[in-house]
Amino acid sequence: MNIYDAMNYINSFSKLGKPVENLSRFQRIMAALGDPQDRLKFVHVAGTNGKGSTVRMISGALANAGYKVGEFTSPYIKVYNDRIRINGRNISDEELSAVVSEIRPIIDGLDIDCSQFEISNAIAFVYYAAKKCDIVVLEAGLGGLLDCTNIIKDPIVSVITSISLDHTKILGDTIEKIARQKAGIIKNGCPVVLACNQKREAEIVIHGTAAEKLSDFVTPNLDKLKIDVCNETGNKFRYCGKAYETQMIGRHQIDNALTAIETCEVLRRNGFKGLSYGKVYKGIKEAVVPSRCQILRADKPLVIIDGAHNPDGMRSLADFVRTVDREPKIMVCGMMEDKDWETAIGFMTRYIDYGICVDGFAPRTVFAPKLADMFRSAAVMSLKDAVPRAMALAGEKGMVVIAGSLYLASAFQKILE
Repeated sequence: MNIYDAMNYINSFSKLGKPVENLSRFQRIMAALGDPQDRLKFVHVAGTNGKGSTVRMISGALANAGYKVGEFTSPYIKVYNDRIRINGRNISDEELSAVVSEIRPIIDGLDIDCSQFEISNAIAFVYYAAKKCDIVVLEAGLGGLLDCTNIIKDPIVSVITSISLDHTKILGDTIEKIARQKAGIIKNGCPVVLACNQKREAEIVIHGTAAEKLSDFVTPNLDKLKIDVCNETGNKFRYCGKAYETQMIGRHQIDNALTAIETCEVLRRNGFKGLSYGKVYKGIKEAVVPSRCQILRADKPLVIIDGAHNPDGMRSLADFVRTVDREPKIMVCGMMEDKDWETAIGFMTRYIDYGICVDGFAPRTVFAPKLADMFRSAAVMSLKDAVPRAMALAGEKGMVVIAGSLYLASAFQKILE
């Protein structure tokens, strides 16, 4: 099997598969594959926003400390292989093809209507076990309680990042309901780290679940945080008297870094002694996730791209854009119909001088003229034409923001190639 055959097989599965009420479907798949996940150690990460950045920081710290670290994330931005990595290296086409060749006859023999995400998760578990990873930093896909990643039994630590309203038709229409789904990754006696600056309703649910499960509950102490720099060059801050920095921009990346710091401390107390301050510092400083408030061009004009796709994500982006002393500010915007796109865009439009709206970069995109109505001044054009036009309008002193969906970010990255 070559990579084209492998990808055709993976893409033959639907995005969601048949709806699930428990984990029995994926348990059956993994049992047929020999339960490779039972031979691995995990950091399990769930949340609405900030998962990818937090995963990358934790993975980087562990790799710098000399561990072989699997990293499973979603969705991919450039190529499918992005989502299955070891020590920062994507699974190769040859390795991916070999794993798919191994598991295909077994999965086909089960005659199960599973999802593309489940197939990807199965590939990752088989791959990480074969490579004898010391630990896997595992990002949940949707929710947590019924997410197939939750098949793992005893993670060294569970991590829950920022919780907000998203995927409400599946996870619930209140913060409490969504928090209960995220809290589903907390296991009996396994510590949980909760990101700071949570909505009170979410914190109550997570803390209560941790108490029920007799799990140590950890959250960053903001009284011990001092921010020195937070601008378009990155962040510099001190936490518990120690200096840290991120090259990923935005105030929210400081919160993600605090979550990673506390997670690494839990790991250090649980046998990963190599996680010294210096290794954690380096992992956080070096962490870069494509299309997460990523600077594509530093000047003339400043160009950033962000996969912000829900209200909280867009609010974090807007908080950053507001602080940037550049004019004019131009936004290339495209969003998905199944998101609360009107609320999300509402956070941005007050800081944007001109919007250039696009659609058609993925199924179910919002009709670009509807997006344009949200801006004070706006135009509609193709994505290929939108960015050059935005840069021309921004000139040397302005900034361009490309945002609204990870699908938009992925489509734009492909145009760059």
